Amino acid sequence: MSEIQYTAGLCNIGEAEIEKRRRIGYLGLALTIISIFAYLSLIYFIQLNPIIGIFIFIPALMLNIGFIQARNKFCAAYGFTHQQNVSSGLSLTIKIEDNESQMKDRNKATKIIFQSIINALIITIAVVIGGIIFTQLGL
Repeated sequence: MSEIQYTAGLCNIGEAEIEKRRRIGYLGLALTIISIFAYLSLIYFIQLNPIIGIFIFIPALMLNIGFIQARNKFCAAYGFTHQQNVSSGLSLTIKIEDNESQMKDRNKATKIIFQSIINALIITIAVVIGGIIFTQLGL
């Protein structure tokens, strides 16, 4: 495996940090799936209002933030706070002092957050529409 190096706006976390975000993504995936099944079950058994499905947004956002950060090798929080950690550990963050690098990192972090929100909204809207259809069909 090649060694990961900090590159402003492209990569600000190493393998340990990438794996941490991947685990967050899998946890978000599991919580999203569980939430969807619980939501549909509650619609079926107690005729829950389908709009309650908007709460799927929270685990869906967690799912997206985790996987998108892992795929991009970039931590949005580090991008906003001008830090990087491409070392082999989880606790060794380094402050980014260069203004141009800070701007590139902030732009990348903003894109990751925006993409995560859009993806989570798509999942949430699909689930709510599914819940409405489920209710209308009387399944």
